[in-house]
Amino acid sequence: MNNSPRQDMPSDTKPRKFPPRPDDGFPLLGNMPAFAGNQLGYPGKVTRKYGDIVDLNLAGWRTWLVSDMEALEQILVRDHGKFIKTPLIWRQIRAVFGFGLLSSDGSLWQHQRRLAAPHFTPRRVQDYDALIVSLARKEVDRWQDETTFDIHPHMMNLMLRIVTGTMFDADAEFEVEIMERALTLLLKEMAHRFRRPVLIPDWVPLPSNRRYLRAIGEIDGVVDRLLQERRVNGTRGRTDYLSSLMDSRDESGQPMSDTQIRDEAVTVLLAGHETTALTMTWAFYLLARHPDIQAKVIAEIESEIGHRDATSADMPKLQYTQAVITESMRLYPAGWMFGRETTEDCEIKGYHCPRGTQILIAPWVLHRDPRYYDTPEAFRPERWLDGLAQRLPRYAFLPFGGGPRICIGNSLALLETTLSLVTILQRGSLEWRGDHPVKPYPSATLIPQGGVHVAFRRRSGEGACKDRLAAASSPS
Repeated sequence: MNNSPRQDMPSDTKPRKFPPRPDDGFPLLGNMPAFAGNQLGYPGKVTRKYGDIVDLNLAGWRTWLVSDMEALEQILVRDHGKFIKTPLIWRQIRAVFGFGLLSSDGSLWQHQRRLAAPHFTPRRVQDYDALIVSLARKEVDRWQDETTFDIHPHMMNLMLRIVTGTMFDADAEFEVEIMERALTLLLKEMAHRFRRPVLIPDWVPLPSNRRYLRAIGEIDGVVDRLLQERRVNGTRGRTDYLSSLMDSRDESGQPMSDTQIRDEAVTVLLAGHETTALTMTWAFYLLARHPDIQAKVIAEIESEIGHRDATSADMPKLQYTQAVITESMRLYPAGWMFGRETTEDCEIKGYHCPRGTQILIAPWVLHRDPRYYDTPEAFRPERWLDGLAQRLPRYAFLPFGGGPRICIGNSLALLETTLSLVTILQRGSLEWRGDHPVKPYPSATLIPQGGVHVAFRRRSGEGACKDRLAAASSPS
């Protein structure tokens, strides 16, 4: 932990300059109470007041909140090797991800990234069209017409089935049910860990720690059974991600260890389904709250796709639908904040950044900055239809992160969300049934607090959904 004073004055150099620090700090805890009490609002508040680089003291951790475009270029791209994944976050959940692609650094990360990359190219993910549509169809066919339900767990289940099928070539109902239960518990426990300022070791026999480790054990059990099945039946002719992990060899010809295979598999399972499920959940929340926009999406689907199954070849035709998804990720980025840590002293925008400084980057703040977005709080998919993406500064829109460590699964995530959304809206429309707007809960990801309660109104005839939505959106 780096607790060096803010103004170091070596005898042979001039006084070092540090970013401004908010004046709401407390002894020992520093700015942590203010930050923890309003994790979504506080970063934007201090950025507006103190500038695009703010120096925080989070319970002894020197932490910079960075929103400056040039600084982000340095951190994420130009000097990315000097900025590792921040332990301020990962120290709380090391037992979950181990040293998988999401949490590793250096040569291990480079090796694992090269191994994983072929499975996530735009050309490769096209092979998953039929599976994604089939699973989305099965999901929506289970929904009861006109019955209020929380769509979030349904999207979690759907995306878990998609990632299990696409990455592991597995669809065992029993295993999916185990993973769904364990992952739900694990995400809940992770949310608590992200909000506490101190590290409590996993071996401390707290009820929460026991639940956390039990959930990890259940997920590990599923991965182990999948590995054993591959060892019995072989991987010949199988091209899924798990088989490629088992077949891989390093420079000396050694296979990947079971521990590393486990870490990579769990990383894909957890990160590959939750963030995409949240994108779907927030998109359907916004569409249900804006029936006029939902009607436009359905009209585009009817015009470009009709009643046939959508494919990746249809993506360029679905411009408004994809604008809705993009706007949903702008307003509610699943990865609302991510971090780095400096591995050596450096200078950022004229400020001295000591080794060990935690760097926080908040897409939640960047995506709602009026310098880049007109009426930033409004849900306006049309903003993306006139070349906005090309005009924006490079790091003003970061739903998948940026630089060499940009999310490797972004192409697959966009395909999953688009084809699933189209498949569901081909069959009906969503009606808002909540009592009040949903508040986002900032954990490791941005979770809809209390759920997203909607009803599905199944299509009863040609154009019925569009007509019903148009009526719902007209003044009474």
